[in-house]
Amino acid sequence: MKLFVQALCAAMLTLTPALARSAEVQGDYIEARNADVFTGPCFSNSEIHIVGKQAVMAWRVRKGSWDGVDVSGLCIAAAVQADNTFSIDDPSKSRAVMIVDSRASDRQRSALIAMARTLGGDRLAGEPAAVIATRMQLNLEPPHDEATAGHPGHTMPRTPRASFWAAGVAQILTRPLDERDHLCGNEVTAYPPLSKAVDVQPAYTLGHQFKGEGLEVRWDDPNCRSSFVGHFTY
Repeated sequence: MKLFVQALCAAMLTLTPALARSAEVQGDYIEARNADVFTGPCFSNSEIHIVGKQAVMAWRVRKGSWDGVDVSGLCIAAAVQADNTFSIDDPSKSRAVMIVDSRASDRQRSALIAMARTLGGDRLAGEPAAVIATRMQLNLEPPHDEATAGHPGHTMPRTPRASFWAAGVAQILTRPLDERDHLCGNEVTAYPPLSKAVDVQPAYTLGHQFKGEGLEVRWDDPNCRSSFVGHFTY
């Protein structure tokens, strides 16, 4: 019996990494807010408590499953309205609209929403103000040399150009940061991203819109240093 138990434990240890890999979900992530995330204290201090309360977050699953449901190739997004500037807000008081890929089946839709609520933490944990199904697309391009800095003390984050589109509801368009984006010379990544399990860098926002229903507010906030672009793995 002892030998049998030892053999069973060894088999379970052998299988565990494979099971963990099979449960892993990974893909691309983009986020934009209505306040700079790559900024200096002079800017962030002037914005805090005033702006930075609205954001669009989007995930595109390249491969993987959630709750046993394959969600590869599908997108999920959330438009979030907070009670204060993100990072000093009460996440439990946030309201969110979930935006789901219209290609998803009912089971995939439920799995995508569950994934977003897990990755988005307390801001997405409550019941959504609305759930909108629409056509969606999230694309990341390789970084270009234009993202490198000319000043050795101001090496800029290298991010891919990125775009997110949810038909009739939301959109984000970004480019890499460059030397044009040093406005005070003391810029840093001032805030963490809103999603868990992401590997991201700040980016310049060329377009950021939410024009859907459910939040009693819409926004259009382009031309600022307010995005994160990268990948997620969970």
